[in-house]
Amino acid sequence: MKVLTTTIRGFEEYSAKEAELLNCSVVELRQARVLLEGNESCIYILNNYARTVNKVLILLSRETVDGLEDIYRKALSLDYTFISPDQSFAVRSERSGIHGFTSIDIARTVGQAVIDSYLKDKGSKIKVDLENPDVEIEADLIGNELFISLNTTGNGLNFREYRTYNHPSSLKPTLASSLVIMSQWDGSSLIDPFTGGATIPIEAALYAFSSPVKPSGNFSYKKLSFYDKFQEEMALKKIDKKFDIKEKIVGIEISRKHFTGALKNVSSAKLNEYIKIIHGDSINIDLQDRFKFLIANPPYGIRSGRKEKVLRIYELFVKRLDKVLEEGGEGVMITTEYKKLSDLLNQRGYRIIKVNTGLHGKLWVGAILFRS
Repeated sequence: MKVLTTTIRGFEEYSAKEAELLNCSVVELRQARVLLEGNESCIYILNNYARTVNKVLILLSRETVDGLEDIYRKALSLDYTFISPDQSFAVRSERSGIHGFTSIDIARTVGQAVIDSYLKDKGSKIKVDLENPDVEIEADLIGNELFISLNTTGNGLNFREYRTYNHPSSLKPTLASSLVIMSQWDGSSLIDPFTGGATIPIEAALYAFSSPVKPSGNFSYKKLSFYDKFQEEMALKKIDKKFDIKEKIVGIEISRKHFTGALKNVSSAKLNEYIKIIHGDSINIDLQDRFKFLIANPPYGIRSGRKEKVLRIYELFVKRLDKVLEEGGEGVMITTEYKKLSDLLNQRGYRIIKVNTGLHGKLWVGAILFRS
């Protein structure tokens, strides 16, 4: 079957790499999407262990369309008899590009096509439940390309169950995991000098251990006709940890409130043994050891309106980076001010390996991979 994962725009390559590590074959990278090939085992594994993706979808159709009437015809031609007569369904839609209609119009059109197709094939009318459907169909229009898919995840994997404290400017966990893969961290010493709610240290540790993304195991695929509990258990047993964590991951947070929140999240994730959170200022703190890896999401200054102050923080931090990162060490830093940060790193003699630009929420950001 064709499998579609939705990802962070600009960081698709790391979702593709993660999928390959999970033994799913990558076919194509699209904007905020990775197209894969796999069987039911791939669906089980991706939902449980892919830390960089939002949803795992079974691709039912991928067609070029011209208007709502064409969307209806393409959707009507599909077979929806995988939905049981006692199940309800809903259609969700996202749209990217310029069109003379909305995503709500697309969802309504595809929903009617599903009803009509099911009535023709089964001779009965299928139930609609927009609030809590058994089966969720996604109809996404990217330019003039329509993707109709079956949601096997349910609520997005980007919502992490360990988060008991939400930092007001927290990094998306899926993006944090993408940065971990981007850094090529191997379990060696790692520091996050602007840790906030400790998303990066937690995601790094859980990635190393191949820990389940959603420990509750509450996935939509369990309501679908192909679901086989035994096959699921066999598929998930094949996943081993990626590597050992050789030294405690360190996070530094200047705010007492966020420091306390970070401790709560680390405890909720059951990672106190592997993560150390320090209350302090990364600009001035005296660290006894330097680190081989650094991954950071420093403040952007957008919400506070203190952009100049934030740029000064970047300047001061980069000046003392040689006291944080060991010689030959690698770092990843993500910010809206990635061009300015790249200049500061270059001026201090750090080599920029690559920059990934993409969207974090509605903000255009750049993640800089550099080496000392």
